[in-house]
Amino acid sequence: MKKEIFARGPITCGMDVTDKFYNNYTGGIWKEKVFFEQSNHAISVVGWGKENNEEYWVVRNSWGTQFGENGFFRISMHEGNLGIGKFSCYWAVPTNAKP
Repeated sequence: MKKEIFARGPITCGMDVTDKFYNNYTGGIWKEKVFFEQSNHAISVVGWGKENNEEYWVVRNSWGTQFGENGFFRISMHEGNLGIGKFSCYWAVPTNAKP
């Protein structure tokens, strides 16, 4: 995921949006484990970072700037990340070919 984002920009991934996340995220690095993750929302993973030895994804959401950190959120990279990276992720490779 990092390699693709670095090379060509954001990728689209599925995630399991829980009621807890939707109703309570206001900022910071979110970490939430669920027993059975199910993809129910598509997001754009735009980058990554590290804070206090915790790696996280930077994600753009479609719920507007009133959600989270101006329409973005940070979520744990390796576990407790509601399935980001576990479900399918998609990206496009630009081409000059004409249809």
